[in-house]
Amino acid sequence: MIKDDDPNREAVEALMAAGYMVERFEEDPGLWRVNGEVMTGAELLGEAQRMGLMDG
Repeated sequence: MIKDDDPNREAVEALMAAGYMVERFEEDPGLWRVNGEVMTGAELLGEAQRMGLMDG
């Protein structure tokens, strides 16, 4: 799903561990689909931080 060098790897793993469905947006690999909502990498990271899953 994600490469080891992906800067969002930690956020993706944290969100998935919290029960979120996270996947790359097929039409644009720079975007993510999080529980059906399309997000940029920065928004993905921000979501994980807002949820208290990562330090910000």
